[in-house]
Amino acid sequence: MKKTVLFFVGFCLTVNQFQAQVPSAAFTPIKDRLETWDEIRGAWLAMAIQAIAAKQAVPDRTFPEDFTPFEMISMIPFKERNELRQMMLNMQDPGSSTPAQQTDFDIFSALLQHTFCSLKYGRSFGDPHLKSYDRASYSFQTVGEFILSKNENGLFEVQTRQRAQDENFSLNSAVAMNVAGDRLCFYAAEKPDGIQQTPLRLNGQPIQLQGRSYYLPHGGVIRLDGRNYTIAWPTGETTVIDVRSSGSRGFVNITVGIFDCDRNAFEGLLGNNNGFADDDFNSRSNMPRPNNIAAISIASAYAFNSREAEQLNNMAQQEYQAYLAQNFAEDWRVTDNNTLFDYSPGFTTASYTDRSFPRIHMNVAQMNAQSRDRARQRCLQMGVPSDEMGGCIFDQGYLNIAPNLPPVPNIPNPTVTVLNKVERPALNNNAHSFAEGKYPSNRPETLDKPGSNSEKPNSTDKTNSVAKPVQSRESSSPKPGSTINSRPSTPSNSKPYTPATPKPAAPKPAAPRISTPTPKPSMPSSPKPSVKIGKG
Repeated sequence: MKKTVLFFVGFCLTVNQFQAQVPSAAFTPIKDRLETWDEIRGAWLAMAIQAIAAKQAVPDRTFPEDFTPFEMISMIPFKERNELRQMMLNMQDPGSSTPAQQTDFDIFSALLQHTFCSLKYGRSFGDPHLKSYDRASYSFQTVGEFILSKNENGLFEVQTRQRAQDENFSLNSAVAMNVAGDRLCFYAAEKPDGIQQTPLRLNGQPIQLQGRSYYLPHGGVIRLDGRNYTIAWPTGETTVIDVRSSGSRGFVNITVGIFDCDRNAFEGLLGNNNGFADDDFNSRSNMPRPNNIAAISIASAYAFNSREAEQLNNMAQQEYQAYLAQNFAEDWRVTDNNTLFDYSPGFTTASYTDRSFPRIHMNVAQMNAQSRDRARQRCLQMGVPSDEMGGCIFDQGYLNIAPNLPPVPNIPNPTVTVLNKVERPALNNNAHSFAEGKYPSNRPETLDKPGSNSEKPNSTDKTNSVAKPVQSRESSSPKPGSTINSRPSTPSNSKPYTPATPKPAAPKPAAPRISTPTPKPSMPSSPKPSVKIGKG
């Protein structure tokens, strides 16, 4: 009887933050199996899967871990996961044929399959050098905002902003992401609202990480590890933002992790993940990729002297760089209709675009031989992999940017993680990370389809809430009906935010895991938003 009461309390704590969905007929037996596996964690996982399918915010966690839905599934023992996979194969798939209309059965099937797949990584680093998922690599010295990678399911997208360092070199200065319906941005340099205390913006509002983790409304998690931010999608993909600096200017290296089994499901600068490197930098326009590069490279091998060979290689590289900057770049430039970035008043994506950049296409072949050798030695000493060696030599030799090894994402390891039995549900959300007690506040607005008129008011729940993001005193709350391209209108001369005086201390909640900024007093309650995810 006591066990039943505890489970009922936990169920009520988690279900009161989102509109509970009736599981589909196909998902019902899976839901039962999850709850049998773990009465508290399994119940949350089932509801989270339903919320993702319904494009709603996931329920609050009632267990101590900071896992995403995918990470929780990966914690189920292999034998039980394999039984679930076999059970699903024997069932008729009721899902729609379009990724945008996936059911709870479809979502769980995709997440479960991911637990049997390996991760593979694409990179944009330094003066941006690209390494695709299929290990093709080349320099991309351009200025503008680009789609780095995007999944056709509408739950995953990463965009980058490349700013000029001087006339010929650019760096990644910002990242914008669609994390299963939450628009998350990181600004290494200038901030769109003048608030300098934090680089993060969630659905247009500043947030701060004062601890290890921050829960996103739709199931993603931000984790801070040293200077690296790992963004974990509820579906298992990751993006690591490595914060760096060059002189007085901040920039970031970006490492994106996806699953090998999601073949041909991606598009963008990092390729399509089809297992073939040769087509990763093909243009979608009528302009073909230069086809004389191989011929020039072969000719250089039979050149009369090393200087002639170097000149031939330099010609090939410059021609290819011009193609990338002009034709390939245009395929993936962000527009005002699909941008995920925030903008200061009067600014658009055109404000960050310079199609004449770079003035000169620089490459390693043009570098002073002594500088090139020193840079190569430094990169070798740091253990830089061969497919990133060219970019490392370039950055070290031209810009004195230290070698950067691909970072390891901060995600739990299922083989070493032990899940202790949860005796009773304990609320675990952003608001409950304070030792002083829980502070009710607002959920951020959610990402909506451009041009939609659906309302997205804030909602407040004093029982199960998410800490309110840090805001400027002059900034106003997003208006109902705003879309992902409707940015909060914040004056450029906004005053620095001053934290509000906290409420009296309350008893410390069980198993705190995360930390958030001290929130302001809560706003009046309003209806729960209906979440729509823009396809861009």
